[in-house]
Amino acid sequence: MKILVIDEEFPYPLNTGKRIRSYNLVRALARDNEVTYLAYGEAGSDGYQSLERAGLKPVAAGQLRRKKSGLMFYWRLLLNLLSPDPYIVTHHYTARFRNKLNELLAGDPYDVIICEWTPYARYVRDIHGVPSVIVAHNIEASIWKRYYENDRNPLRRIYIGIQARKVENFERRCFGWAAGATAVSREEAEEIAGYGVHYPVEVIDNGVDIEFFSPDDTIPDPDTIVFTGSMDWRPNQDAVTYFVESIFPLIRQRRPSAKVFLVGRKPPLKVEQLGQVDGVTVTGTVDDVRPFIDRAGVYVVPLRIGGGSRLKILEAMAMGKVVVSTSIGAEGLEVADGENILIRDEEQAIANQVVDCLEHPEKYHQLAEQGRKLVTSRYRWEDLGQRFHEYLAKILARS
Repeated sequence: MKILVIDEEFPYPLNTGKRIRSYNLVRALARDNEVTYLAYGEAGSDGYQSLERAGLKPVAAGQLRRKKSGLMFYWRLLLNLLSPDPYIVTHHYTARFRNKLNELLAGDPYDVIICEWTPYARYVRDIHGVPSVIVAHNIEASIWKRYYENDRNPLRRIYIGIQARKVENFERRCFGWAAGATAVSREEAEEIAGYGVHYPVEVIDNGVDIEFFSPDDTIPDPDTIVFTGSMDWRPNQDAVTYFVESIFPLIRQRRPSAKVFLVGRKPPLKVEQLGQVDGVTVTGTVDDVRPFIDRAGVYVVPLRIGGGSRLKILEAMAMGKVVVSTSIGAEGLEVADGENILIRDEEQAIANQVVDCLEHPEKYHQLAEQGRKLVTSRYRWEDLGQRFHEYLAKILARS
């Protein structure tokens, strides 16, 4: 197949869940197909070269230079109230990107276009003759609804509520423009199918590189708790703030020596300030998360907002770690509480479980082993890439 992927950026460095997923799946597709990757970015950049090394043909549309701060940012937010599309769509839609896409389509014909994020479906709405497949990393409307439920600022809550409705309306429309769609969980695939689409929605789980993320001989610190995740993603910001303010004090009451490492790229000021709390370390960007996970006595996923499924949980399980997660944190994964993960939602229950894991690690050795076995048998990138290839072939046969 000759495949054209459109995305917000070249998926590199591999330091966010979306980048890791996108890179591994398109690299798998490039083994047996000709794959062109159009994204905002610069020719010759590290991301551009990483795709070339993986056997793809990257095409750069230049940088998307729209700051997320300052007067112009707030002016764009205000103007978006006049648009039927949500801000996550209008922010990414430019004449420059559209023209570059049209240039590619005017050249050699492509068999299929992959929209590597739901908002980019706006670019294929009026394209005929080339089927498109939307890759839904999340149901975006669900994330915005949870933003709305968890925000306490009245004015911001009103704006988020407006955006949540726009995102839901956009998603209901955009999946109808495509010839196919993939989701990361059965629940989200069923939600997309419920929009009345005329095609089967395929589940392509998130995955993990089980050779890269593997147990080693490091002896865990029985006082160390770890969370990893991109700190420029709002659900992660909410999660770490919630943990430090509402759960960590309960842990310290029972285990005063406990400490938590919050590991992830681009923490905003409000997350950096959490490092002023005794026992809390905010690392910022690190070259490799594995040493921090290796050191952990327990790995926590205190998410209250989210969608899709958590690459971070798969990585921790692959390294043989005990994972304590909220129900929302564990959404989309075929895990079972008490068998391969520990799921707790009430603050005191989370704190008690974390302390028990730190104080009695021998009780949870078998649970951690079962987590590793689950990841090895179900969540390998190679197998998921083959499933994606087969689904694209099925969509082309239907078109």
